[in-house]
Amino acid sequence: MKVRQLTQVQKDSLVGKTYDGVQFFNPTQDADGNWFISNEEVNGCTELTGIEFIQSLPEIDYNPIVSELPLGE
Repeated sequence: MKVRQLTQVQKDSLVGKTYDGVQFFNPTQDADGNWFISNEEVNGCTELTGIEFIQSLPEIDYNPIVSELPLGE
């Protein structure tokens, strides 16, 4: 799955903002330490004032954080 990579500063600027007037951006960190948002957030963004940069964010492969649950004894 492809996602859009953010810098720390870009991530901080999106926290608390909506991309469609209802739903909030959800910057998340992957297993490689990259901050990202989904392509759905970028493509669904209807208000670009102050965040025009999201249109040119690089696409990267999503690398999920995998948590292993301990097995019962």
